[in-house]
Amino acid sequence: MIEYRFTMDNGIVYKFNIEVNRVFDKNLDNLKHPAWTKLDFHKCENCLLTNKEYLHCPIALDIKDVIVKFNSILSFESVNVRVKTPERFYFKRCDVQTGLRSLLGLIMATSACPILSSLRGMAYYHLPFAAPEETLFRTTGAYLLKQYFAFKKGATPDLELAGLSNLYEQLQVLNRCFGERIRAASQKDANMNAIDKLFSLSAIVSFHIDEKLEELRPLFEPF
Repeated sequence: MIEYRFTMDNGIVYKFNIEVNRVFDKNLDNLKHPAWTKLDFHKCENCLLTNKEYLHCPIALDIKDVIVKFNSILSFESVNVRVKTPERFYFKRCDVQTGLRSLLGLIMATSACPILSSLRGMAYYHLPFAAPEETLFRTTGAYLLKQYFAFKKGATPDLELAGLSNLYEQLQVLNRCFGERIRAASQKDANMNAIDKLFSLSAIVSFHIDEKLEELRPLFEPF
């Protein structure tokens, strides 16, 4: 369980407990929810889910409470964010969109979305407020570890990172479509800007993954 606590300057506190190992709740799916959570509402062009299985987008249901609570908040408002993981605490004084970006990234990576679930492994070692370089480092490391396990099973490891590039391309499609979902659900800009910041890294990496990884090369050069 990972806890995010947002303390606004007016004293209002928003707390969210994220279960990393949660499963999709079919009973919740059968209840009535806002129109923007419906699976067919701005459905991602590369979505692998069907209405026979899901009435609502799993990601949308997972982040609904967050979106509702921050619906009338501006992205530049200041907030104290405390994150509690099983191993340690994190604290950051930041604008709302920075805290939301970190929270939404965690929730989305642990949802039942078949595309974003590829990032679930990173959620077990969640790093709040990660910089783009840190996220690229962790994503690439996690992907290579996955290739190691594939190699141990007799498969050919993807050391060219073709699968990682494809994942980022899939994320680009998801980002564009899901952004329209959040735009429809938002009154002010905190939610929308948080999603935009969250998705900006995949946009950069999708087109320049070799270039961005080359920037990390000095970290592995001998002294």
